[in-house]
Amino acid sequence: MAKSKQQKQATVAGLEAQIDGMKSVIFIATDKLTVKEETKLRQQLRAGGVPFSVVKKTLLSRALEAKGIKADGTAPFRGTIAAAFGVADEVQPAALLNSFMKGIKTVKFMGGVLNGQWMTAAQVSSLAKLPSKAELLAKLVGTLQGPTRGFVGVLAGPMRGFIQVLKAKAEKTS
Repeated sequence: MAKSKQQKQATVAGLEAQIDGMKSVIFIATDKLTVKEETKLRQQLRAGGVPFSVVKKTLLSRALEAKGIKADGTAPFRGTIAAAFGVADEVQPAALLNSFMKGIKTVKFMGGVLNGQWMTAAQVSSLAKLPSKAELLAKLVGTLQGPTRGFVGVLAGPMRGFIQVLKAKAEKTS
């Protein structure tokens, strides 16, 4: 059944609200997904805190234009389009979709928007392979901690050597 004009306006308003709070949005083609596969995809995205919507291309274009993002990036889209919105992390939707797509070959990236700029499917695929924000922060902390740990080891070395000499002397005299 076709949607009324009011329903379409409500859909566009909902998309605009999602676009307002997003850091990135990733588009995938879902026309060949079964209901079971789409349900599994929705569950994985929901568990990751990633909003997900299946939208018509024209409604998506209107919502993007209303938020100042040129919608000409949607021109090559064909079939059913789904959008995963990155609210907390820019990389998370692409990474979750990429891990889902490893098991299901019928889904493919169509493109995306990152900080108001369009990305191609290849760029989205590259984005999906980046480590998460938490992993990058952990690597940074490890990198910053390394020299400090080495410095403490250098300072403790002479004291440790002195204690070993005293212990050896005590064992030798007893």
